[in-house]
Parts: sequence; C-alpha cells; structure tokens
Amino acid sequence: MAHIVCVTLGYTGMLNTTLALAKQLEQAGHRITYASPDDLKERLSTQGFAYVQIERDLPAARLPLSWWEKLRTVQSRQQQAVKTLGVENGSQNFGQKMRSLSPDLLLIHNEMHAHIMAAVAAQIPTALLCSFLSVWRRSNLPPIHSRVVPGEGWRGQWLGIQWTWLRYSWRKWKEYQRDRWQQAGVDRISILRCYAQQIGHPFPSRFGFTQWLVPYPHDQLPVLCMNALEMDFPHVPHPSMHYIGPTIREDRPEPQVAGSTYEALEQIFKKRRSSPERCLIYCGCSTFVKGSQQRLQKIIEAVSTRPHWDLVVGLGGQLSPEQLGASLPQNVHAFTWAPALQILQQADCAVMDAGINAIRECVQAGVPMLLYSRGHDDQNGNQARAVYHRLALTGDQSKDDAIKVRSHIQTLLTDTAYQNEVRNMRDRCCRYSDEKRAAQIVEALLKSIYQEAVL
Repeated sequence: MAHIVCVTLGYTGMLNTTLALAKQLEQAGHRITYASPDDLKERLSTQGFAYVQIERDLPAARLPLSWWEKLRTVQSRQQQAVKTLGVENGSQNFGQKMRSLSPDLLLIHNEMHAHIMAAVAAQIPTALLCSFLSVWRRSNLPPIHSRVVPGEGWRGQWLGIQWTWLRYSWRKWKEYQRDRWQQAGVDRISILRCYAQQIGHPFPSRFGFTQWLVPYPHDQLPVLCMNALEMDFPHVPHPSMHYIGPTIREDRPEPQVAGSTYEALEQIFKKRRSSPERCLIYCGCSTFVKGSQQRLQKIIEAVSTRPHWDLVVGLGGQLSPEQLGASLPQNVHAFTWAPALQILQQADCAVMDAGINAIRECVQAGVPMLLYSRGHDDQNGNQARAVYHRLALTGDQSKDDAIKVRSHIQTLLTDTAYQNEVRNMRDRCCRYSDEKRAAQIVEALLKSIYQEAVL
C-alpha cells in the first residue's frame, strides 16, 4: 500500500474529478491524503480523507511607483512577490510540509507551477494531474484552444496546424512581453522564473513551441490525463502523457441543491416516463462563469413552441430563475442549482458550454450535445473534438436564433447516429474504469520510483 498525497484547487469540477480518482486509488488499497490552498477541510473530511492546509497563492502587490523606482527596485519587488506564491511562507514551506507527510507519490494539478517546482526541489516523487484533453504539441494535433479539425480545409492540413501553433506561440510571447513591461518585472512568468532561479529549478523560455500551457517548466514529469485518449483527435500521445480515463464522481453530494428542486425534478421525470413522445432537454450553465442570458433566452424560445419537450435549466449558482423572465413557459423549468448527473440520466439531449467536465458527464450518461463554446481556455478545442466524433452539434452563440437552436435540438433527438456515437464513446470510456487503468498507471509510476531509488 502506497501513501499518495493529492494537491488540488477547490474549483468544483476540479475537486470532483480528483475525488473520483482518489476513490479509485483507495479501492486499489492506497492511502490518500489531500492538501489544498483552499479551505476544503470540512468537505474532504466528510469523504474520509486526511487533509492538510497549505498556503494560498496571492496576487503580487502593485505599488504606486514611478518607472525609475520600478526599474531600480525590480529585484527586491520580485523577491517580495515570490513570497506571495504560497510555497515559502510560514515556519514550514510547502516542500518541507509535503516531505513531513512521507508520500510515496505526490499528485498535483499541472497549473500549480510554484508548488510543483517546490516539490521537485524537495525531491518528492511527483506526477501531474491534467484536466485538458491535450497539452503537448504533436504531429497533426491542433492546440486545444483552436477550432481546427485535422483534415478539414487548409488549416487542418499539416502546414496549417503548424501555422496555428506558431501563431499561438507568437501571441503568448507578445502577452508575456506586454505583461512584463506593464508590471515592470512582477508579472506572473517573471515571478515564477525568479523563484525557479532561487531553488535551482530549470525554467525554459518556451511559449507554446512544444506545449500548450504557458509557462510549463515541468517537461520531465509524468502527467495523468483525466480523460480518455479516444475523445481527442487521433494522435500518438507524448511519452509523458498517461490517459487514465474520465474521472467522474457519480455519488458526489449536491449541498447547494434545494429539496424542493429534487421534488420538482421527480415530477418532470415522472411525466417524461409516462409518455414516449415526451423528450427531456438539459441546459447546464457553468458554475465558474456566468451564463449568457441572451443565449438562454434563445434556448427557452426554441423549446417554448414544442409542448412535448421539457427543458430543465441548471444555472450553476451564477443566475437566478427570476433573471430569465417573470413568466417562463410551462415546459421550461429553471433552477439556481440543479443535480446535473441525475438530470442527464433522464435526458434525451443537452445544451451546454464546451467545458470538458460537462462533455465528460454527457458522454458518461450517453447524451448527445449541442455545444456553444464561449472561447474560454480549451472550449473551442473541446467542441471541435466532440463534433469530430459526432458526439455533438456545434452552435454559434452570436448567430443562432431560436429557429436554428430548435433545428439543432430536433436533429439530436431524431438522428440516431449521434445517440449511437455517444454510447459507443461511453463504452470506450468505461473500459478505463473497468480495467482499473488509473491504479495500473499509478502503480507503474510507484514501481519506477522504487527502482530508481534502489539504483
């Protein structure tokens, strides 16, 4: 039995995916301890996991200094900014605190750069957790933020894909130069580079030439991708990338959901089950970003003329039902918080943002999707991949009117090809858990770590 420490942030989607992974590893006989800069003690203690609080990563202070003063004090301000990273504060820094737990393996999200560097400097065996489908630059694999599909148009050819990567690299480099100039040396990348120099960690100056995440000073560390390789475009994965399959916590608690919501949903489900002609459509909004009221109004209008369609809208705590209008159509049911997994088990199709967590949950439930990417982070790439595999239709938030939305939904409800492809993908994803792929990969890493220690 190994002791595995999981370091995570407190975002709902991210926490739920790591909890599903932790349960798999626990079932394989391993002991799990959680650590987080967010206050997750109560939430994780109820799950039976030991918990360690670590320091928060805070934004660096911006002092009202003249340009001359900023230039003259850049080194001292960088030293002060390093203290805001949450890895060197207190009587026991992050590396020391993790070493005191005696972990056999540290699993940490691949965007917690300072904590990763501190763990490596403390010589703690470390692997990264990745929620994105793709991060490494590979032949014929477009970057995850783009809508490019291999084989479609000139951008989908080899040269077009390389051009997309080059444009991305150039944009990230320009953003870095702009931030470094505007913040006079205390921008995010400069602070991380300063910390890397302090602890002797290599910090390559790459801007998307080999990797989508910028910065990414962790080339040699193994990455556990919490997705199925089959959901990406066909490609040969980077040797560091290990796909462990979608980690979806099916028994997750929904403390925000009111009891009256469950009662109302049960009536909706009962009505759907009583008539084969009725269809249930789920529209889920992000818990992280406020949903578009304009888009929601179009979806409501699209459904309102189809009395045999029931639309359930989960607003993710970012909006209230009252903000959608004083009087909703009888077949539209909006809730501030809604249990997505429970609804998807009854749904015939879903209208969603193109976040990877939402897509994974729809695939797990065998529900085809109408996706509206908002262009955040990896959403464009997620949407392109879902459409490529015929798991979803793509919508245009700025152009689709209610008639177009209704047509998309009608296609998903009647074209069995989408339903079949989603179910086929669900079966592929289920193999990961059936084969206990996560435990296999983690145990292979532990064996490799042990062999290296012996040598």
